[in-house]
Amino acid sequence: MKIPSHVLTPVVALVTIASLTACSGGGRSAPSSAASPAGVNTSAALYAALPQSVKDKGSIQVGSDIAYAPMEYYDTDGKTVIGFDKEFGDLLGTELGVPVVFNNSTFDGLITQLESHRFDAAISSMSDTKERQKQVDFVDYYLSGSIMYVRTGNPQGLTSVDDLCGRTISLQRGTTQEDYVTSRLSPDCEKAGKGKVTVMAFDRESEAMLQVEQGRAVAGIQEYPVAVYNTLQSKGKFEIVGQQVIAGPLGVAVAKNNTQLRDALQKALQAAIDDGSYQKLIDKYHTPQSAVKQATVNAG
Repeated sequence: MKIPSHVLTPVVALVTIASLTACSGGGRSAPSSAASPAGVNTSAALYAALPQSVKDKGSIQVGSDIAYAPMEYYDTDGKTVIGFDKEFGDLLGTELGVPVVFNNSTFDGLITQLESHRFDAAISSMSDTKERQKQVDFVDYYLSGSIMYVRTGNPQGLTSVDDLCGRTISLQRGTTQEDYVTSRLSPDCEKAGKGKVTVMAFDRESEAMLQVEQGRAVAGIQEYPVAVYNTLQSKGKFEIVGQQVIAGPLGVAVAKNNTQLRDALQKALQAAIDDGSYQKLIDKYHTPQSAVKQATVNAG
């Protein structure tokens, strides 16, 4: 869920990828294009719904900040784009009959590049917000919020974030998770007479997770897909507990004046939902709480 106040870093020791940055794009400047896969299927059910400009190119050119595992990041060769968003783009391409090509760019520049028609769309774990809807339209495809993780076995028997009242947790500094705990959860705990939530904040997510592993904190909170990814990479040290909080939709962003492509993408998502291929992708990435039931536009 990439929003201005949210900066996450993965457990670098667990997987060798670029630093995970949810808003700044890691300071990269020049976009770079991945090789366009061959193959246009004019017989695809939704090919006719595409704008002529896309048909002429033979592809949908997508901008993305490719440094946010497990959503979009580079494989170990440093060139191949992998992750949920990439595979989701492939699903859309199958339904529409044209390849969806990912181009690396800075996150903060994606909307500007949509407005200037450098890219046809942006798929980059971008949160659909009312503020962003003033500039672009969103086809919402994924629900992402924050979720709690604990040591495997859940020694404190925690079931929801409400169980964190009066306890100590660890977080990455400057994230939406820290803001949620300090400005909403902890005050609610105090009002209920259950005691505030004590927060241990660190610059890196790996440091925060170490506190949970060693028992100095009872739990941590991360963005849902990131937490799932990190717990899987931890080789059994952690597990996910409870439901997402402060969840909202991520969307495929399209320029306001590109309504034909927006509508084609919405139809493609709905087709993938209806034929089960979307759910298979959700299952592959172990994020059942992120599935949308219907393809919507600007639902954030």
